[in-house]
Amino acid sequence: MSEDATEGKNSSEPAPQPPATPEINSAPEPEASKPSNDAAKENGSGKTEVHSSERKKEGKIGGDLMPEREEVVAVDRWGMVLLKDNIEKFDRTKPPTDKEIEWELKWASMVGKWDKYKEKLDQNNKVKKRVRLGIADSVRASIWPRLCNADVMLEKFPGLYQKLLTKKLKQKDEEQLHKDLHRTDPRNIIFYNKGLGQESLYNVLKAYCLYDPKVGYCQGMGALAGLLLTYVPEETAFWMMVRLMSDRKYACAGLYSPGFPELFKHMAMHDKLLYRHDKKLYKCLQAKHVQTGIYAFRWYQGRFYEFPKELFIRVMDIFLLEGRKIVFRVALYLLMSHRKEFFAADDEKALRIARDLRDDPYTKKAPDAAKLIEKALEVNLTRHELAKVEKEYEESLKDGKR
Repeated sequence: MSEDATEGKNSSEPAPQPPATPEINSAPEPEASKPSNDAAKENGSGKTEVHSSERKKEGKIGGDLMPEREEVVAVDRWGMVLLKDNIEKFDRTKPPTDKEIEWELKWASMVGKWDKYKEKLDQNNKVKKRVRLGIADSVRASIWPRLCNADVMLEKFPGLYQKLLTKKLKQKDEEQLHKDLHRTDPRNIIFYNKGLGQESLYNVLKAYCLYDPKVGYCQGMGALAGLLLTYVPEETAFWMMVRLMSDRKYACAGLYSPGFPELFKHMAMHDKLLYRHDKKLYKCLQAKHVQTGIYAFRWYQGRFYEFPKELFIRVMDIFLLEGRKIVFRVALYLLMSHRKEFFAADDEKALRIARDLRDDPYTKKAPDAAKLIEKALEVNLTRHELAKVEKEYEESLKDGKR
């Protein structure tokens, strides 16, 4: 790897302070677990059939019935609905290969021995290598909370999530949250056509909004919460949100809080890193008026939410273990892998390339998520370099040079 796999956290790295965890002297016992969100049924062929009676439901969050959409033919392995008009575009409904089964077994073995690995996770070479190659889908529900210590929070504050759900939101937050529910991952089976997952999504976002009123609810949070809910239960998803928002390793709160301070910092750091890693490309984009916000705003706030689902999930695997570095690596790789096209393009075409990249990351050299992650990890980016450009940005704010 381009960076020593045993690299530890940079304790001097400046970052926003996390919101304080509330002191809980006594908390109510957790309520009985709610029914599963799954509205699908295995048919034994690797696909999941969705029955017509399940396509048109009245959810507890949605209000009136929603007009029935196109007929769902099947569901792929990532939970995305396959319609008549796109069934041929998907090849992920096939049964797992022998190699995939072997990988699942390796991960299952690691989960069984987790106490052996849990200390200083991001310094454990074996864990880092495994995570970078992709967490087995069957154990993500178990591994993801452990990578960000959400499992510790869940055990430490039993009943807090249920207590938050009994409280009321401010009217403006309630209204905005309802407006955004249907926009979250609408092709995912648990959210599709006001699926039952929207109730869980509402609960998680409501609870977080009440937990950290300084950040509150902001549009875009649903993408993160929605992904978590495809793998973990509501309460676990809530504590994962808390960790991702408050821990400086992830620093997600500033991506959504008023003024988007962390988001603008990320984009400024992106510019500095691109200049350091490919000065000619940086100058080319500047000369052709390809502004960073055109393509990078969504990348950094959504952690590539709008990319193909498998890539989004693979980025999240690494992000949970290593923090934001993987996001910068992927962003830099995407631009540098298209440098020839940018240099050859006029201003208008260069802008179009950047916009296309924003939505479709794959190329001949990186035709799928596994290859793209492999290429991105070759970008020689260290925590020390990230800390350096972050410090430069923060000093520029003090000097009024932003």
